This record gives sequence, structure tokens and C-alpha cells, in this order.
Amino acid sequence: MRYALCDLNWATGPSFPCSNEFNAGIWQPFSARSALNNPAGGKITILKPPSVNLNQEALSLLKESISRLVNKPIHLTITDNTHSMIHIRSFNRGYKVRLHHMFLEADDEILNSLASFITGRKRKAPSVLRDFVASNSDKIRNASPKGRQTLLRHHGRYFNIKELFDQLNYEYFSNNVNCQITWGANRRVSNQNSIKLASYSDITKTIRINPALDKSYVPHYVVKGVIYHEMLHHYLGVELQNGRKMAHSKTFRKHESRYKHYQKLQEWKEKNLNRLLGR
Repeated sequence: MRYALCDLNWATGPSFPCSNEFNAGIWQPFSARSALNNPAGGKITILKPPSVNLNQEALSLLKESISRLVNKPIHLTITDNTHSMIHIRSFNRGYKVRLHHMFLEADDEILNSLASFITGRKRKAPSVLRDFVASNSDKIRNASPKGRQTLLRHHGRYFNIKELFDQLNYEYFSNNVNCQITWGANRRVSNQNSIKLASYSDITKTIRINPALDKSYVPHYVVKGVIYHEMLHHYLGVELQNGRKMAHSKTFRKHESRYKHYQKLQEWKEKNLNRLLGR
């Protein structure tokens, strides 16, 4: 499926897609709509499909976080869009922001990048946002009435990630992690300076591993370490600290460092970033 990462529609100019790579189709909103007034200024509108359970506390936290970061009122709309993941429009003293519901799971790094993008008026979204959308593409519903089903692929050319998952589940979690795991789609984005090696969806309970790791030069301990990191997201969930969602809390970092090859993994990733990016 092809989709646009974002459309910008400023009061001073026309709407345009942020990148031709993602430009396709026409946005069609879901028919079910609801709105929440927010005491901090602005409002939240929900274009909500029956298949997505949206927590109102999470909605309010997302709006407040973005409003605080851009230092202006925000009218936030959560969509189940199949085309445009982000849409921004200036209004009065603030912004109207439309976001796909995948952004309800965004961590601080993503929200900071999103805030900079909202206030920066750049045509092309930063790689951090593009990687986030690509790694969460399973949350973009299929346009067909049957919806989108997760196809699990365990066998790569060099690694069977289900076997590695089962080994980690036994060794570190006493077999208490019951989510799914699959190889993600092969997607190459030019001019990247970073790469997201894996993602976890709390909605589908699925870990997706970037196929860039399915290479002969990648050590087993690297793939296992990446899987272990995502298993922790399922196992620990998200902490709320001072009204902010923390996916990588102190508790998370403490558990993450228990992986026996943790330090060696970090060193390998830093050393081999350009190779993973295909440079």
C-alpha cells in the first residue's frame, strides 16, 4: 500500500504532499465522528473506526504534549486515514493538526520531532517521523472492507526470528511474553540518517523486525538483542510520568541492560549504522 506521510495546508498557501514517495490516493475520512472540548485550549476530534479502541486519557495527553511543545493551542484530530498520516493547518494563534491514531503510541523522540515539524514549515518530514510511520504501517487499515490482516513471516534468509523469540522468552521472561513476531516489509527511503530496527504495536500485539537485519554479516546476538528490546515493550508497557508517556523509562532501561550482550550490541550498532543504511 502507498500512502502520504503528511499534507501541509498553511493559511498562506495551498495544500501539498510532503514527499512524492508517499503521494497517492485521496483522503477519505471515516464516517463516525466525535469531539472533545479540552480545558487547555483547542479541542480533540476523533474519526474513529469500530476496530480501534481509543483511550480518552491517551488522547488528552497527546494533545497536551503537542500543545506544550509548540507553545500554542492545538485542535487535534485523530484519524484512521489510509492516505495522509499527518496534516497541519495554521489557524488563529495555533494549529489544526490531524494525526493517524498510530501517533497515540509515539514516544518523546517522535513527539519532539513532530513539534519541530509543525512549527518549522518544512516540505519534507524528518527521517524520524518517516521511520515511525513506516514501522507502524501495520496500523494503516486496508481500504478494502475486509480490513488488514497481519501476515506473519518468521523465516528470513539467515534468521528464524520465531526461534530467537522463543529462546529469549524462555531465558528472560519465563515464557510470559505472548505477542506475535514477524519480519517487516522491505522499504528503502533515500537520504536516511537513521534506521528503526524494529517496532512493537500494542494494538495488534505484534513485533516487527526490519529486514535490514537479515544479513550474513549481522551477528545472532544483535538480532536477539533487538527482539529482546521489543519484547520488553510488550512486557512492561508504557509508564506515565508527570502526565507524559514514557516508553523508555528508567525501569525499561534497567531491564534492557540485563541482556547479556547489551554493551556489545550498542557498540555493533554504532559501528555498523552506515552499513545498515546501505551506504
